[in-house]
Amino acid sequence: MVIGIIGAGIAGLTAGRILSKAGHEVTIIEKSSGFGGRMATRYAGKDLQLKLDHGISYFTAKSPEFQKFTAELLEKKIIKLWGDNFLFYDGEKILERNPNQKEGVTFTAASGMNSIGKYLSRWVDVKNNTQAGGLTHIGENRRKKRSWMINLLSSDTFEADAVIIATPAPQAYGLLNTTVDEVSTLKIIREIDEISYNPSISLMLGYDKSNTPDWDGIHASNSSIRFISNETSKREDQDECTLVVHSTADFARKHRKSDEETIKKALLSELADIAGGWSVTPNWSQLHYWKFSQPVKSLNRPYFEIEVEETPLALIGDYYEGDDIDAAYRSGYKLGKHWEEKFKGWE
Repeated sequence: MVIGIIGAGIAGLTAGRILSKAGHEVTIIEKSSGFGGRMATRYAGKDLQLKLDHGISYFTAKSPEFQKFTAELLEKKIIKLWGDNFLFYDGEKILERNPNQKEGVTFTAASGMNSIGKYLSRWVDVKNNTQAGGLTHIGENRRKKRSWMINLLSSDTFEADAVIIATPAPQAYGLLNTTVDEVSTLKIIREIDEISYNPSISLMLGYDKSNTPDWDGIHASNSSIRFISNETSKREDQDECTLVVHSTADFARKHRKSDEETIKKALLSELADIAGGWSVTPNWSQLHYWKFSQPVKSLNRPYFEIEVEETPLALIGDYYEGDDIDAAYRSGYKLGKHWEEKFKGWE
C-alpha cells in the first residue's frame, strides 16, 4: 500500500517507520527542510558549527510506548540524561529548585534535538521543502487510480492509497476542508476546530566562552521568559557559550507583529534580570516564532480515523491524549500499529 503522510514531526515519522517496516511504501510530505517538528535544532556561529535547540530543549517519557523508544535512543547514544541542574526564578530571585516542578528524569539530544527526527526518517522517504495544499478523493475510480491525491503547492500531485495528516490541528483543518464535498470529514473538522495553540518566541544567543554559566537551565515565573536553556551544557564539543530564551505565550501574542529588535531588546532586558548583566550583550542573536508551540487542549482519543472502505484517512499529533512530544509519539505509534494490523496483506 502506498501511504502519504503530511508532516515530518515525531507523530508522522513514528507512524511512517512502523508502516514502512510492515512492508508499506511510505512517503512523507514536509514543508520545511528539517525533521522532527518542534524537536528542532538551529545551526549558528562561525561555519555553522554551533547547535541550538530552539524548539524543545528537553523532554520526559511518561507512557510505556515512549519510554521504550527513549530506551532505544539511549542505547544508540542519540539522547542522554540532562537537566539535573535546573534553577528557578520567581520574579525576584533565583532559587535552586522549582517548587512546582514535577519529579521525573529529563532527556536531551547531545547532537541536537533534530537528530531524533533524522533517526526516525531512515525508514521512510521524506520530501522536504514540499508543501501540501489540499486533498482530492478519488475513491470511485479506485481501479484506475489510487484513493487519494495530495495536491502540492508546486502544482505537482502525489497519489496514495491512504493518507495520514500529522500537522498541527489548524493546518489539518485547512487540508480537510478541501475534501468536505467528497468524503465525510465534517465530524473530524468540528472536533479539531476547537484545538488552539499557544505560540512562543525563541531567542538564540551566542557569547564568549568565559560567560558559560554552571546551570543547565532556568525556569521562570512572573516574567516574559518561560525557560532559559544553557545549550553549551548539552554539548561536549561546543566551546562558545550559547543560550536559548523561550518566551511565554502571552509575550509571543503581544509581539506577533513587533520588529525583531523590539523583541530582542525586551527579552534581553528580562534575561539580564535573571541571568545577570553579562547576558544583555551577546555576540550574535537569532529569533524564531513558533505559531503552534503547544496545544491548549487535547482530544480524548489516540488518533482520528475516517473509516471509508478502501479510502483510509487518519489524523495524528500532539493534540491527542496530551500536549507534548510523548503524546505525539504515542499518537503516531498507536495509529501505526492499528494500520499495520488492519491492512495486513493489502496489495
